[in-house]
Amino acid sequence: MKLATSSMIDCVQFEELISDYLECGLARAERRSFAEHLLACRDCHLIFNDVRDSMAACHHLNASPAPEGFQFADINQRILKATSAGAMLSCQTLDALISDYFDGLLEGSYEDLFSAHFTGCESCRRLIEGVRQSLAAPEEVEVPEELYYRILAATSRAARS
Repeated sequence: MKLATSSMIDCVQFEELISDYLECGLARAERRSFAEHLLACRDCHLIFNDVRDSMAACHHLNASPAPEGFQFADINQRILKATSAGAMLSCQTLDALISDYFDGLLEGSYEDLFSAHFTGCESCRRLIEGVRQSLAAPEEVEVPEELYYRILAATSRAARS
C-alpha cells in the first residue's frame, strides 16, 4: 500500500504497514508518516511493539534448530487461527468501522469478521443494537411555525434580487 507523500496515515493504514516498516521496505515519505503516527498514537504504538517482538521471536526461532520430531505444521495452523483478522479485530477497530458497517461499505470477509466480533463481544453487541434501534426509530423534529414564513421570506427576497 502506497501513501501520498505528505499525507498522515490512519490506524488501519498503520497496521498494514508495520511489517514493511520493520523490514525497511517503505519509501522515505511513507516511513516518516509511519513514524509520526507511531509517536502520536498510543494504541498503534502498543500494536507495533507486539508485532516487532513477535517478528524478533520468529527470527530467533527460525535461527535456532528445532528439537527432533517437532511439528511446525501444527504450530503454523495454531498461530494462523489465533492471529486471524477476526481474532485481532479490537473493540476500538469495530467502533471505528461501525458507520461503514451500517452504510454497507464493508465487503465480504471484512463484514464477516466484523459480525463475528460483535457476536462474541457483549459490549460491542450492545453498541450495534443501540445504533440499529436509533436508525430504525423515526426521528421526530418539531418545526417551529415561524420557520415556514422565514423560509418563504428569504426565498422571495432571493428571487427578487
